[in-house]
Amino acid sequence: MEKKSSGYQTGIASEHLVLSMLYRLGAKAYLTLGNEKSIDIRITKDDGSWISVDVKSVRKWDSIPVGNAVDKDNHYYVFVIYNNKFSDLSVFPEFYIVPSDIVVERRKEFNGGPIDIFKKDIADYKDKWDILGNFVGNDELSTEKSDEK
Repeated sequence: MEKKSSGYQTGIASEHLVLSMLYRLGAKAYLTLGNEKSIDIRITKDDGSWISVDVKSVRKWDSIPVGNAVDKDNHYYVFVIYNNKFSDLSVFPEFYIVPSDIVVERRKEFNGGPIDIFKKDIADYKDKWDILGNFVGNDELSTEKSDEK
């Protein structure tokens, strides 16, 4: 039986994992702090403008709660899906980087209950880190897997 704090642990782990990915891509990214924060990560662009990111994560397969999702300019959601392998450090989770308007448009409500979004509805946003911006001006970093050793 999972501990009650597992959702909190998943969320914190995912925020730091996304922040790490953004750093690796060359972004000037910062975690926001607090219990009732409205965004998880802020990315500052070279021109001084910024974009906001909410990180949503699930340990299981593909249903992600998004009842509190809002459509805002320059706001994105990064969904981290562990596919029931959260504790297996040899397995990397899936990432979906989705503009907030798409999240609000594609979410589904079930009989007045939870409002979720599913992987199949955002499949075209898998590993789309580039929609957050081009942080590295060369090909030094890539999300493409390489067979080189």
